[in-house]
Amino acid sequence: MIKPPSVSNPVLGLGAATWDHLVVVPDFVNEEGVTRALADTQQGGGPVATALCTLSALGSRTVLLDAQGDDETGQRILRELQIFGVDTQYVRIHVGHSSAQASILVRQRDGARHIFYVPARVPELTGADIAHELVQGSALLHINGRHETAARRAVEIAKECGVPISFDGGAGRYRKGIRDLVLASDIRIVAKEFALRFAATDSVEDAVALLRRDEPRLLVITDGARGSDVWSNDGESFHQPALIVNDTVDTTGCGDVFHGAFLHGWLQGWPLRETAVFASKLAAETARGLGGRCALRAATPL
Repeated sequence: MIKPPSVSNPVLGLGAATWDHLVVVPDFVNEEGVTRALADTQQGGGPVATALCTLSALGSRTVLLDAQGDDETGQRILRELQIFGVDTQYVRIHVGHSSAQASILVRQRDGARHIFYVPARVPELTGADIAHELVQGSALLHINGRHETAARRAVEIAKECGVPISFDGGAGRYRKGIRDLVLASDIRIVAKEFALRFAATDSVEDAVALLRRDEPRLLVITDGARGSDVWSNDGESFHQPALIVNDTVDTTGCGDVFHGAFLHGWLQGWPLRETAVFASKLAAETARGLGGRCALRAATPL
């Protein structure tokens, strides 16, 4: 039986944090040459990590489980997480290893992105890295399929202890090896593309039917500028339009912020429609700046 979440307990996130260098360019090019950048910034990224930053900025306690190198990139990642209030004491630091970096080109006219990603060269977390008491004492376990072995152990403990599990299924991130983690979750917030690949179908209706077959507490399918659709296991369902942003700068991290904001509302016991509107507003505000965490300080009591 799932116990009611306690807002005094931390949200435990298991995922990979990165360091992002974002550069605004007039357009994407496919030939050799030089392009003058219009703006740039550096900040942390990663789906679970950014969702935790959002939750922390909104007043929740959060803890990240991850592995990083002891390089300057890893130190930057941890420093920024700590500034946002994310507890990083359980992040494994590997001496002599490198942390993940991404270079993100952002097209000026519409905020579209082209990402060059350099993965971390550190060992993934294992089941031995998951402390039973840490999972047991959490209000929620938030995963996205990274650190698979560790995630399965964390899910096992969460199931034993009645801790609710949320899964972030981002666009382009589906793979067969994480189907069991999706199906273990109580709250499923997934991109339309992820849902269609999960169900091996072109029909959103068929994907929804499959993702709801085992009656999760909540399913949200996001579809970028077309908004999101929400279904709860008590029969509530609705479409949440995306908020129109006329001055879009960058769409990096909008989905991750949406996840964090939605989970915040759910943990607070807000009505689902109010939660969906709030998450959509914060995601839209994120699109007005450069980088996935740009809006958090301005939009929250950080």
